[in-house]
Amino acid sequence: MAFKKYNAHPKGLNVKDCVVRAVCTALDKDYMETRKNLNRAKRQLGFSDYKETKFLYEYLKDYERLKFKGIHGVPRTKVADFMESHPKGTYILKVRHHVTTCIDGDILDTWDCTYLTVYTAWKVKD
Repeated sequence: MAFKKYNAHPKGLNVKDCVVRAVCTALDKDYMETRKNLNRAKRQLGFSDYKETKFLYEYLKDYERLKFKGIHGVPRTKVADFMESHPKGTYILKVRHHVTTCIDGDILDTWDCTYLTVYTAWKVKD
């Protein structure tokens, strides 16, 4: 289980595109096609931005959703904990102000977000 630096952006740019990067990486799709699909879906679903949490819930509704609710007195699940407890499968993780991809226990992202708390995860592949 490790953080692996990975940038799906076709030009390797570091821009605020975590939703596009996470979705295209997890679903093994083309970055530009994924961005077009997200923009199309946000319009169809009546959202102004595909970065909205409620949009993600709707867009990914066909995938199994794992919820990580806070329980008083119990430490919240961090991305590093999630990686350890999910060594197989492909997941899209929603954390504070960010979305990332976990594939077979590894985080593929442009920066190490393993210290952040997981709010929800979608299992997109076994």
